[in-house]
Amino acid sequence: MNNIIWHQFLKSMASRFKLVSALSLLLLLLDFCRGSNVGVDYGMDADNLPSPDQVAQLVRNHNIQYLRIYNYRPEVLKAFSNTGIELMVGVPNADLSQFQSQPYVDSWLRTSILPYYPATKITHITVGVEVTNYPDNTANLVVPAMRNVVSALKSANLQGKIKVSTPLSFGVLSKSFPPSEGAFNSGYENVLRLLLDFLEENQSPFMVNLYPIYAIGASSLDAVLFKSPSTIFVDQHTGLSYKNIFDAQLDAVFYAIANRNFRTTRNTFDAQPDTVHFTLANTNSRINDIIVTETGWPTHGSRPPHASTHNAKTYNYGASLDSVDDYANIDNAQTYNTNLISHVMGGSGTPAMPGANLDVYIFSLFNENLKQGPEIERNFGLFDPEMRSVYNLNFPGKGTGKSWCIASSQASNSALQNALDWACGQGKADCSAIQPGQRCFQPDTLVSHASFAFNNYYQKNGATDDACSFGGTGIKVSTDPSYGNCIYN
Repeated sequence: MNNIIWHQFLKSMASRFKLVSALSLLLLLLDFCRGSNVGVDYGMDADNLPSPDQVAQLVRNHNIQYLRIYNYRPEVLKAFSNTGIELMVGVPNADLSQFQSQPYVDSWLRTSILPYYPATKITHITVGVEVTNYPDNTANLVVPAMRNVVSALKSANLQGKIKVSTPLSFGVLSKSFPPSEGAFNSGYENVLRLLLDFLEENQSPFMVNLYPIYAIGASSLDAVLFKSPSTIFVDQHTGLSYKNIFDAQLDAVFYAIANRNFRTTRNTFDAQPDTVHFTLANTNSRINDIIVTETGWPTHGSRPPHASTHNAKTYNYGASLDSVDDYANIDNAQTYNTNLISHVMGGSGTPAMPGANLDVYIFSLFNENLKQGPEIERNFGLFDPEMRSVYNLNFPGKGTGKSWCIASSQASNSALQNALDWACGQGKADCSAIQPGQRCFQPDTLVSHASFAFNNYYQKNGATDDACSFGGTGIKVSTDPSYGNCIYN
């Protein structure tokens, strides 16, 4: 074999080995153990939404087990107490300046989070949202704020129980096609270097918002809706085949994390894949998980072409359509979200992360009439303000096949008290755990105490519908309402 050809062959094989080895390392470090989850974003930019108590009931009725909120309003945290629903709580961008102070954050945790935890199952605190899209100094405030939140959690011995991160726009990528060349924008290098270091140190997830609908104009509708019957493209560097844009976007993020190499002098922050993957292997990079904190499809509205912060211009998938507006309708929204849930829960992962468990949150629970931006932004809701479904969508829940009985937050105090007295008296429920000083006494609320007593009676009496009646104050749920040391049998 010609020496030049032989040298080129060896170089090619070495590059492929570096790429495969480093990717194998990152795949091993990603969390593959817990199972995929689909949740919903509960935004409140509206003046016509139902009360948080009503929303909590709505969410339970539709078997939604994971919820992300953009604030830490006490009435919301209280409403989801003892529901078993896992909550991602948000710190708004407007609060980031105050969160530069450790004493302020310590006080915030004591007064705004700890009174509701663990009865309210808070699993994540998101600090800021899409901070790189905001002007001034917002992006530079996020990592110091996150470090202060982690410090406060450590003081409360909660650092391993509540994870801290920040959701980013897909626009932080300067390149997303092909996915293996996914690269972060060099303009965000200072912020992203600190963020990725923080996520590795704290084994926190990387969070990103993905909206395949904004790729319309550069890809086919079927590819965006998970309907393509065949491969839409093959990544030339990896040989991986792609059938939908969601996977392509998510893998571009995956590779961008793997490809981080801030020593590159390229303006596009886009080093060659073999070089940067080798750098990853040498630095033992660890990102514990990737969570898609927003994705969804609008049912109505219009927007100027490429006006979204979701950076549609970074796509180049070789096809074209005329306008996003033409595809903002109920049929497409139902198709996208139905197929998304099926894809996520199917367990196939993505081409670059086969078999990986995915956490995805659908935007959003309600249409929000005060949300700023183009009309399309106000029409992503699964429900209208009257809590009627905009279209049918089935959520998978946690799939335990079990049921519990808890007290309805809509019941009057007098009705609940009567039912509680009956359960602990004539009903012979074991109510010792809700006595002062016992494991289920806190939170010391009527709803919490009644929930424990109702469930004890319900389980002792065959877990039938009648055993969860309590004069209309009891409701059956498929999510375990246990918290801390308070175990619901």
